[in-house]
Amino acid sequence: MVCDKAVNVASVPQRSPLRYPGGKTWLVPQIRKFLESLDFRPEVFVEPFAGGGIASLTAVMDCYADHAVLCERDPEIANLWKCMLGDAEELARRVENFDATPDNVNAVFADTELSATDAAFRTLLRNRVSRGGILAKGASVMRQGENGHGIASRWYADTLAARIRTIGNYAEQIEFFQGDGVSLVERYEHSEAAAFFIDPPYTAAGKRAGRRLYTYNEIDHDSLFERMARVRGAFMMTYDESPDIVAMARTQGFLLAKVPMKNTHHAVMYELLITSHELRP
Repeated sequence: MVCDKAVNVASVPQRSPLRYPGGKTWLVPQIRKFLESLDFRPEVFVEPFAGGGIASLTAVMDCYADHAVLCERDPEIANLWKCMLGDAEELARRVENFDATPDNVNAVFADTELSATDAAFRTLLRNRVSRGGILAKGASVMRQGENGHGIASRWYADTLAARIRTIGNYAEQIEFFQGDGVSLVERYEHSEAAAFFIDPPYTAAGKRAGRRLYTYNEIDHDSLFERMARVRGAFMMTYDESPDIVAMARTQGFLLAKVPMKNTHHAVMYELLITSHELRP
């Protein structure tokens, strides 16, 4: 199945404060379609490779699932999620009160005596002002920014604070774990009332993007596919299309669909969706 219409990301609610590389805001319509196509209402929505967490935020905030469970291995991103869910107000105030000048940004990056909230704020700031939102080692801070306005052009303080507070409002419905995403799949694989969204680092079939974009990028994709074949609930996985991935999916009897996305140069590219069941048109 191929969908020919690329989604305008501006038309999709921006619920995560993170500019996550490989983020799936553009895929939200397909995530909604996946959840609407289920013949059950998920008791739990499982996102083992959380990143910016847009799939879980969509599932919970749009009332598709009662509860979401996220997992992230990167300790800096994990700490940010823990702070957003544990004390959103403190973090939101830090964001509102920060003037994103180059000197102030550099001072935050130079500070080594950090509380959990300090560290979460630094992670969010680095994500917002780094090129492409990349947090991996060696990522550089953008200079020109949007319309030549420098690093402050990606620091929408009021908007970011509002997103953090909204996430905090849903804290009772969102559970977060730091660790290995495949272990989280194992925890819920026997639940018939679970729905999974799987968006692992793109390192399969020799892909280099995941290694460049993420600090923690190693994953055994063959084992992940074998694990998903044992899932009793429903799932959607997203991958770059490659013959190896297609072959792995077909070996397990998974269903395939292609959806278009626009890259940073506005060229349309196709991404592969792998699902446990046929998506409704």
